[in-house]
Amino acid sequence: MRVELAPEVFADTDDRTGPYSLADLHRVYDLLRCFAEERHEWVVADVAVVAAVRDFVSSHLPKLAGTYTALAEDAAVAVNAWTGTTQATTEPVTVSRANLADYSDDLCQRAVIVVENQESDGHFLETVAYVLNHERILTAFRNRWVEIGHGGGSDLMKAALAAGNRFRRVIRVVAVLDSDRLIPRQRTGSHDKARTLKELDIGVHVLVRREAENYVPDKVLAGVGKLAEASARLDRLKQLTPEQRGHYDMKHGFTKIHKSPDATRAHAELFPDLDHRTRSALHDGFGSDLLSRMHTCREALTEHDFAQLGPDVVAELRALLATIAGRI
Repeated sequence: MRVELAPEVFADTDDRTGPYSLADLHRVYDLLRCFAEERHEWVVADVAVVAAVRDFVSSHLPKLAGTYTALAEDAAVAVNAWTGTTQATTEPVTVSRANLADYSDDLCQRAVIVVENQESDGHFLETVAYVLNHERILTAFRNRWVEIGHGGGSDLMKAALAAGNRFRRVIRVVAVLDSDRLIPRQRTGSHDKARTLKELDIGVHVLVRREAENYVPDKVLAGVGKLAEASARLDRLKQLTPEQRGHYDMKHGFTKIHKSPDATRAHAELFPDLDHRTRSALHDGFGSDLLSRMHTCREALTEHDFAQLGPDVVAELRALLATIAGRI
């Protein structure tokens, strides 16, 4: 996140709050360490901050005075370089003496991404970040600056709200939900959950397609099962229209269409003229480990593999990553 520290943060005493406690000094140190590690971006818009930092660290962290002073100077130069451009697209969080405790706690703990299945959806997000080369998110995963929270299906709302309650000022939580759409553009319970979470300032992305498995590229699907069987099944999958493929149950195929009247109606609407050979080949789906398989072969995947799934897929996945990055 972009963070600006007011000059008063580096004053040992303050008319309103008095002298720094040891706990508050440690909070300043923690924020400075976040900047040094590039966990957050330091915004220095006031040149007075550079002098204040120099005096503060010379007194309290003399061995690191040069490092943190240079860091403040670089941050000030970066802000000046952005003046008149569109590079700085988000307003920074502004930390003062009065809100130091709240913001330092919020910014120095892990961000949270709440998903339905911690393992499989975690694999999905890591793969997308890797293939689309989102270094900021990859670094956050590597350094454990973010945790993947298991929400389950019905308990995702509860898990997201609990994660949001960890934060006081800036809620660094994103919920990623399958849409569970049986047909294109259907409004589902996931969209109702998303609206509630957004009202509580929790970041949200609802997948446009049915679920994360609908974003698995052909290159991964080609390795599911025996070679001849996998090739035949993939050939039949390619016969589907983009909207059919986006809402086909990749894990279970057509085995669940008779479990509810809604599923039966949706299937009839989405697949009105499906030929017997295609229906037979796709009946059982591709299995429940697709996201793990995709994660395993992520180094062999490219952006083009996702683009082949549909014209809007890459743009949506980049929007998903942007939502996550904005809370990290």
